[in-house]
Formats: sequence, structure tokens, C-alpha cells
Amino acid sequence: MKKEKWLWQGGSGKLLDKVYYKRNGKTFARKAPGSYNKIPTEKQAAARERFTAPHLSAQNIIANPLLKALYEQKGDQNLSAYSKAVSEYLLGGGQAGL
Repeated sequence: MKKEKWLWQGGSGKLLDKVYYKRNGKTFARKAPGSYNKIPTEKQAAARERFTAPHLSAQNIIANPLLKALYEQKGDQNLSAYSKAVSEYLLGGGQAGL
């Protein structure tokens, strides 16, 4: 019973085979995700490959506090510095930078 108390007090997370989460003040439960061992299709592999370089570039940018602060100030304030760096890389033809 002690483990379940956190749930009734607004907690979220995994308990046994369920995942509990909150949306708009309400608590919901769903089945915990299982493992995924299927080989990706050619299209899936291509999409993953396409995002590898932007991901690595964005990680390098947010690892640098100065660059991260500059990216946080750029453009839309609702997007993270990481999202802005990935977008810039993809839209800029592979060149992320200021």
C-alpha cells in the first residue's frame, strides 16, 4: 500500500506492468512498453541515418554553455536550444552555427 500512496498524491512513473502519467490534472495509466527487436525497414534506417549528424551537432552545441545560451535566445522561445540547432542543421544544408 505504501508504494501506491505516491500515485494517489499525484505521482507518475512505472509501477509493475503499468505506466502512470498526468495530463491536464488527471492521472492516466497505460501498459508499460515492451522491447522492440525488429530489424528496421530501409526507410526507417534512412530516416535514422538522416538525423544522426544533426543530433551530434546539436549535442556539441548544447554542451558549450555560451553556444547554448545563444541558441536559447534565437527565434521561437518555445523551442529548446537542441531543437533550434537540429532545425538549423537540417534547413541550413548541414551547417549548424551562428
